Amino acid sequence: MKTNKLLLLSGLAAIILGCSQMQMSNASESSIIDDINMGLSKESVFDVPTPEVNNYSELKAGKNERLPIAYSTLPPQIGHSIAEYMPITIEENECIDCHDRRKYLDREWEVGTKLPMPDSHYGSFNKQGGVEDVAGARYNCTQCHVVLSDAPPLVENTFRK
Repeated sequence: MKTNKLLLLSGLAAIILGCSQMQMSNASESSIIDDINMGLSKESVFDVPTPEVNNYSELKAGKNERLPIAYSTLPPQIGHSIAEYMPITIEENECIDCHDRRKYLDREWEVGTKLPMPDSHYGSFNKQGGVEDVAGARYNCTQCHVVLSDAPPLVENTFRK
């Protein structure tokens, strides 16, 4: 009885293996992919694409409207040129020189005035440091905030504030 089961199982295994080998040999002949069709792009993998050039805002600080935000937790975009304020270091940060909220408490924003940094940028994440001191992890403004450019959106945005 055990021998019959063993022979039956080995026969089934041989049939399955033979069928899969036959299928693999047929598939390998018909599915040779050339370099043009490899991957998602319809261009050759050896082409070096040239991205479209986008321009950044050349407006000076305080000369534009406040920019709309794309979704609720997105940091605001920088609406003016920042080339003259670079590089931003922990010792030298002209963004903080202009946007430090201590200078702008109780002031309503309008064109020509500076937007103050929010409370989340003061103190520190582990609740150490003074609430009037900019958090050490927040000095690099361009880590989260980007300069406005004329690049088209990659996907449609339906967020409404």
